Amino acid sequence: MAAARGLKEICFTEHIDFDPTDSCYGTFNYALYLNQIDEARGLFGNVMSIRCGVEIDYQDKYRSQIRDFFDGKKFDYIIGAAHYVNGIILENHNRYFPGKTASEAYMPYFDNTLAAVETGLFDCIAHLDLCKRYGVRYLGPFNWEPYRERIEEILRAVISKDMALEINTSGLRQSPKDIYPTEGILSLYRSLGGSHITVGSDSHKVEDVGAGVIHALGIARNTGFNAVSVFTNRCRNELNIAEMLEATDE
Repeated sequence: MAAARGLKEICFTEHIDFDPTDSCYGTFNYALYLNQIDEARGLFGNVMSIRCGVEIDYQDKYRSQIRDFFDGKKFDYIIGAAHYVNGIILENHNRYFPGKTASEAYMPYFDNTLAAVETGLFDCIAHLDLCKRYGVRYLGPFNWEPYRERIEEILRAVISKDMALEINTSGLRQSPKDIYPTEGILSLYRSLGGSHITVGSDSHKVEDVGAGVIHALGIARNTGFNAVSVFTNRCRNELNIAEMLEATDE
């Protein structure tokens, strides 16, 4: 699908979870994963670059296991993400959100995200306001302003750790009908001096490959970003947004 849609680069980011209750727990096979990446490169490497990455689901209590996981492994790109709050995964929304105020639901999520960034273990922080994915169903439209102080802490930490901030388009297909993070947070990041962003469709299904990426690039450009970061062997390179958008117009 990526080839059919003309993508020039794709990065797989297999989920790695350390909570025994998670459906992904204990399923990752590093050798098999590398073999599958190599097979994909053999089939499609002549038309696109294929990168090998992982998305680490961060909880502070598993910090040492996360560090140990990296030993002896090589990836192009490592994303840090928060999906759990106080031991409950957000996808289990009918358990997490009922009975909570917006502050009770959202602030602990941002606290966990800040903890993930402060480890300095990751190349990028994923879907910064993912908490709104299900939260909007219970709490109405997401307003990030009440959490501005904590979000600013996160963004300043992203900058100080020389990380990138992900623009994730999956929210356009989900309940929020908005990118993660919302444009106001992107503007705040830019105003603080943030310059490194990634853009991804977070596609878990074939039909979603690349979905919303052009839209997100336009938002990034309008917010003041000139380039998108891509990673090889965990080294960052920058792609010019204007040139990418011009190429898509052609």
